[in-house]
Amino acid sequence: MLLDYKYYNKLGWNKNPFVLSVLPDLMVGYASQADLLLSHIMNQHKIALVIGPTGSGKTTFLNWTMKTVRNNDLSLYYVPKPPTKKEDMIDLFKFIFGYSVIDNIFFPHLNILNIQKYLLNKISKKNVILLIDESHESSVEVLEWFRTLSDIIPNLTLVFAGLPILEKKLETDLPTLMMRINTRVYLQSLNVTETDSLIRKRIENAGGKGLEPFSPECINKIHNITGGFPREIIKICDDLLRESVKRNISIITSQFIDEVYKTSIPSEMAQSKILITSKQKEILELLNKQTDLSPTDIVNVIGIESYKTKYHAIRSVNNILKRLMDDDIIKRKQLGNSYVYYLSGKGKTLFVDA
Repeated sequence: MLLDYKYYNKLGWNKNPFVLSVLPDLMVGYASQADLLLSHIMNQHKIALVIGPTGSGKTTFLNWTMKTVRNNDLSLYYVPKPPTKKEDMIDLFKFIFGYSVIDNIFFPHLNILNIQKYLLNKISKKNVILLIDESHESSVEVLEWFRTLSDIIPNLTLVFAGLPILEKKLETDLPTLMMRINTRVYLQSLNVTETDSLIRKRIENAGGKGLEPFSPECINKIHNITGGFPREIIKICDDLLRESVKRNISIITSQFIDEVYKTSIPSEMAQSKILITSKQKEILELLNKQTDLSPTDIVNVIGIESYKTKYHAIRSVNNILKRLMDDDIIKRKQLGNSYVYYLSGKGKTLFVDA
């Protein structure tokens, strides 16, 4: 800890810039997506979707929207997680809009059947926007109730944010809700320039200047490793900082990154300039031994020790698989109701000498 403090002090930092925290003021990229969502809100359209994979910055994006909209006629509320049961919607709306003594007189037994009247009374003179994060975790029943409320309450706007499976869930199970979506916003990943900007903003927010201690030429490598996902960029920068403190390195270069992420899998991979993290290596080695594995199958083999829950493990593995597909190292096919993954021709050549 003392070593970290000395390192930060030398750089002029007052804290670690790469702590995983939601800092909407430091959001970079997604300019066109931001314009699209702001237009949706300002025009008071009914329902929007914000879709992005794990680590793409959905929560930061929603919180940035909350801080950016400056209109006294609009009331924005951020909901970190949706209700899982329709009955839980009562508590959510009570928390957001309040439940006074007068409300208790008019709605002594507030329930899902009379919630519409309560909401019409509460927001009749407002234009309310609910930004509902992690919407893919919600049940079909709850999402259908949100759709019903949106139909009944004219000045209620809903913004659902979630993983790509949310869009598939709506297409399959809730076509009536899907037909009411006016705007779809897709958050993919940052490009190299935006990756550079994210790192600079984080450093400057901590009191530093420019990219120091990261050398400009290592940004491409950081982008390649992380796939441009904001959360992964922050995590790898923190990892590299810890390692540079440990090794007493003053400048983080591409060569240093190669040393930190050096892997024995296999020589052909290094020659093709594909940089593989330890977790990617573990998954690739598994797919080299067994084919047609789903994300759940993979998690069952590699375990969840490094994850908070099995759900978090599956989300992380899905994220890794997407990146490996983008590099054409693995492919997938549909088997029943799920996708299974296997090594591509390119992926198989990596194990010729393994």
